[in-house]
Amino acid sequence: MSKDTVATAALATGALALDLPARRRLAEDLLGWGLPRPADDPALVGDLRARLEAGLAEVDGALSEAASAARGGRLLVTKSALERLACDGWQRDPKPYAHSWANARGTLTHLAVEQDWHEARADTPAAVVGRVWQAEASRRPGDPASLSRWLNDLPAADAQCLRDEVTGLLVGFREVWPPLPPGSVQAHVERPVEVRLAGGRVVLRGVPDLVLVSPRRDDRARTLVVDLKTGRPRAQHDRHELRFYALLVALAAGRLPFRWATFYVTEGRAEVESLRAETLLVTVRRVLDGVAQLVRLADAPEEDLRLRGGAWCHYCAREDTCETAAEARRQQALSQPSGMLGP
Repeated sequence: MSKDTVATAALATGALALDLPARRRLAEDLLGWGLPRPADDPALVGDLRARLEAGLAEVDGALSEAASAARGGRLLVTKSALERLACDGWQRDPKPYAHSWANARGTLTHLAVEQDWHEARADTPAAVVGRVWQAEASRRPGDPASLSRWLNDLPAADAQCLRDEVTGLLVGFREVWPPLPPGSVQAHVERPVEVRLAGGRVVLRGVPDLVLVSPRRDDRARTLVVDLKTGRPRAQHDRHELRFYALLVALAAGRLPFRWATFYVTEGRAEVESLRAETLLVTVRRVLDGVAQLVRLADAPEEDLRLRGGAWCHYCAREDTCETAAEARRQQALSQPSGMLGP
């Protein structure tokens, strides 16, 4: 069956509103309607969990000590913790989260998409964004570190500009994403996923932006995991983050996703990966590396830290005093000298 035939059939049955070319393209390339899907393989999900448990058992004693000393008596593995595998210093001393225009825009866009999804697009994008803004601005206005305070401190003109940007992103999302009937697709939007391992001493936790599940009719995989991005693409970072979500969903649900994708809202395009056991196995190894780092750092003296400089130094509290970070900056200046001697 051709792609055009699939799209036309979906439209005729009311399954998808493919009246715009962008929606048709997304239905074909991302949602995969009418195209072959891999078989759901519970044995593979079991193998992924077994490999994680076996890897954790290899460091059982040290793991127990590290977990007992950690908050809540367990080691928490998140996308951020795995990102900080790059450097022990960053893992031990990350900078406190600071709100910025880009981060606020991303947070508000995610919330607006979620709100709009639950309301079935019953209102204008501007009205949806207005409600989301009001809810966030009034959530914790007394907390100086909150998004509420940051939003309330914006000058009126800047606040309107930010609302306009978020509204524009929601408009673009609507144009590309077709309405998905509840009877055909069940959507989990911004729903936390948690997986406990090693008797609860290790917890994997994440919040995928969008998990779409089609009704189960055969032994084919029916789950799609989507991560929404409003900032500039960071190919390797985005892939690692999404694969962690795919592994989480597989372990929590006991069923494999047939596909996972990063959707860049500002560009209206998706980077898609279809199910491959090898990819999930690599992610298992990365999770185990992350746990090993957390265990090692639980009582590692300063002189034993494995430091490595890079773009991540900007997010580390050691940036201004770390010689490794300074050397990374020197090397970057030597490799990219353009403008270094300018006024």
